[in-house]
Amino acid sequence: MPRSALLLLVIVLAGSAALHADRARNPTSSYQSADERSYGKLAIALAESRQYGPPSTGLRDPLHWPPGAPALFAAAHAVAGDPESARSNDIPAAYWAQGLVSVGSALAAFLLAWALAGLWAGVIAAALVGFYPPLILATGEQVSEPLGALLLTAGLAAFAWAARRDRWWLHALAGVLLGAAVLTRADLILVPAIVAGIAGLWMWRGRREPRRGLMSAAALALGAAVAVLPWSTYASQREGGFVPVTQGSAAPLFVGTYLPGGGHTVGMKRALEDEVKAFRPKLRDVPAFEIPAGNYMDLVAARRPSESRDAAIRKEARHNLRLYALGEPGNYAVMLGDKVQRMWTRYARGGARPTSTAIRIWHVLLVLGAFAGLLAGIWRLRSVPMIVVLVIALYSTALHMLVVSQARYNLPLMPGLLAAGVAGWWLFLTARAREIVTRPQTRAGDPS
Repeated sequence: MPRSALLLLVIVLAGSAALHADRARNPTSSYQSADERSYGKLAIALAESRQYGPPSTGLRDPLHWPPGAPALFAAAHAVAGDPESARSNDIPAAYWAQGLVSVGSALAAFLLAWALAGLWAGVIAAALVGFYPPLILATGEQVSEPLGALLLTAGLAAFAWAARRDRWWLHALAGVLLGAAVLTRADLILVPAIVAGIAGLWMWRGRREPRRGLMSAAALALGAAVAVLPWSTYASQREGGFVPVTQGSAAPLFVGTYLPGGGHTVGMKRALEDEVKAFRPKLRDVPAFEIPAGNYMDLVAARRPSESRDAAIRKEARHNLRLYALGEPGNYAVMLGDKVQRMWTRYARGGARPTSTAIRIWHVLLVLGAFAGLLAGIWRLRSVPMIVVLVIALYSTALHMLVVSQARYNLPLMPGLLAAGVAGWWLFLTARAREIVTRPQTRAGDPS
């Protein structure tokens, strides 16, 4: 590695670490979302009683939350616990863990871009990720997206190096990391299968090596299974039925398919405000936004009293699809388009922080530039790791067109997308420069 590239990388990581440390010292302690409180309860119980969501937490459905972030926060609490955490569900050490994780994402972005396009592309990718404002803001939030970003980007980096070096153990490592990403962000559940399928198909069709393609796909799938199956087995035994990662996907599906609410939680609360207050009269003086979402889901489930809560909500979601997608296809298409722009043109900022126009403009420019670079790299090289990054982004977008769509769902995707986009631009521009340099020069007087 050239000393100049190594020195610049160290400077980038040190600068990023300083910004994340400042954010960890000054977290958003004045406001905690429902997810943050739940992660805190799960983590404290895990650290102190070695149980996942015991009755003392007061959580009705602990398996609604995947175990990755609670495990990270529990480890932080075990190392540097605060006695006040049991009362507030706020874990100060968790913010420092978030900072370390996000600096790790910058390093993972470096490794991914390095594998795809070389050292200098890696350094640029590390800088963009290391100083990406929403990732720095997330250090002060007790949420799962930063850890999901690290694990997904590290898994993509391992896969890129596996494609470059053709080593089965790197495919297995990629599978383990992607499986761990699924245990942190359940919406990534199909990602290991997507990557394994593309890897196997590329080896089989592109390289005409079916046996090697099968081995690569099997190694990646086995690695993911090693990561996910122990938790899935525990959760399924505890629930008394199959639980792949989490329980309770019916509620996001209902909200995401409910046209009067625009496919998002705030709109759903506004649309059902009168109904939920009639259903729960004690809530009649509470503003719609402040009513916990569980009350709305109880209302929806009560429409089918003969069904279990989860089954009733799921059937109401299917009813939404029939009623609105088929009955009002034009309006439904507009809602789906709005979901796409909500996911990609907004940035993860936490629930208590107003939108910054400057950060939003920078975020949109990065998203557009990353997708453009990714497409340029794929067009130039037919790079399989780049194709994988693009397919994962498209899969996540399609999923959140169906369920709830929020800006924070783009955060786990951004480091990998930025790294692959930088690599694509680097390969495209350097190849273009070589073409210009090697193009035969016309002499004076020759026909041009």
